[in-house]
Amino acid sequence: MKKLIASALLVASAATASAQIQTIDFKSSVRDNFGLGVGITADLTDNIEFSPSASYYFAGNSITNLQAEADFHYKFDLGDDFTLFPLIGAGLDYDNTKDSHSDCNFLLNMGCGLKKQFTETLAGFVECKYQWIGGHGHDGAYLTAGVKLAL
Repeated sequence: MKKLIASALLVASAATASAQIQTIDFKSSVRDNFGLGVGITADLTDNIEFSPSASYYFAGNSITNLQAEADFHYKFDLGDDFTLFPLIGAGLDYDNTKDSHSDCNFLLNMGCGLKKQFTETLAGFVECKYQWIGGHGHDGAYLTAGVKLAL
């Protein structure tokens, strides 16, 4: 399973290397806890974006939660600088408790988002995702909001 995940991340990295990075993304997420993250967005085609990111969730004193995700967006231009995008992705969820028990699980995302282009170099976005995490019951929906800074 770990070899499959590593292979998938390698393919995703190769896809990003051949694409042009468009933005650096800063985001915050709310689910049963609060998280902060950073990522990039790269155009693969006119309508498909690749968006890998890493997030840290403030899960309390007893646990550390990190996630690395790689999402694909299919863009629909709505006019007036709005873009709607359904998304699907995969990643890894890492939990580490104070009693030194750690757990790394595969995750799947699906959802949708909306981006508003404010200026040529600044956009805001919101995403609503359902996330399935293998190995434990942290599945659920969450909301993300953030900004995109063009390079």
